[in-house]
Amino acid sequence: MVRHLSLIPDGNRRWARARGQGPRQGHEAGLATLGRILPAAFEAGVEVCSFWWGSPANLLRRERPEVAAITGGLDRWLQQVAPRVLADHDACFEVHGRWQELCPEITPGVEAARAAAGGGPRTLVLLMAYDGRDELVHAARRAGSEVDRAGLQALMWTGGLPPVDLVVRTGGEAHLSAGYLLWQIAETQLCFTDVLWPDYTSADLQRALDDAAKVGRRFGA
Repeated sequence: MVRHLSLIPDGNRRWARARGQGPRQGHEAGLATLGRILPAAFEAGVEVCSFWWGSPANLLRRERPEVAAITGGLDRWLQQVAPRVLADHDACFEVHGRWQELCPEITPGVEAARAAAGGGPRTLVLLMAYDGRDELVHAARRAGSEVDRAGLQALMWTGGLPPVDLVVRTGGEAHLSAGYLLWQIAETQLCFTDVLWPDYTSADLQRALDDAAKVGRRFGA
C-alpha cells in the first residue's frame, strides 16, 4: 500500500507548445489536472499526497510572465480548488519551501487552504520554491555539531512527513530535480511516465499505485 505519494507534474509547457499555446495555458491545464488527481489519490487510499509546483530555479530563471502564470495560477487554485479537496477528504494541509521569500504573492491562497484544512488522517503537501538541498542546509545550520538522524529530521521543513513510498514524475524525463525530498525518498520507488502532466489521468495513477504495491521491498535485509 502506498501511504505517501509524491508527484512531480512535469510537461505543462511541452503540452501547451504541442497545441500552439503558451506556458500560461500549459500551467493552467496542469492545475486542472491536480484538481482531478489529488482527490483520486486520496480515494485510492493514499494518506499523504505531496506535489511540487516549482523550484527556486523555476522562479528565478524563467521569464517573468511565465513566473507570474506559475504563481498566480497556483494562488487561484489554492483559493478555489484546494479548499474543496481538503474539505471533501478532511485533509490537513502543509506547505514547504522558500515560498515566503521567492513568491509571497501566493500567501492569500496558502491562507485559504490552511483555513479549509481538516484534521486528518489525510494530508496534502505543497512544495513551492522548494529545493531539498536548501532544506538540508537549513536543518544542518540549526543542528549544531552533534546530532543523530532523528534529531536532524526533526529540524527539517518536511521532518514531520513519513517516508515517500512512490514518486511519480510525468513528462518522459527519467530524473529527479533540485534535491527533491532527499530525506524522504531514501527508500522510495520511482515511476517515470512519458505522459505529459495535463494528460495524466486517474487510471494512470491507479496503474502506478498498483504496480508499486506489487513490488516487494527488502530494505537491505
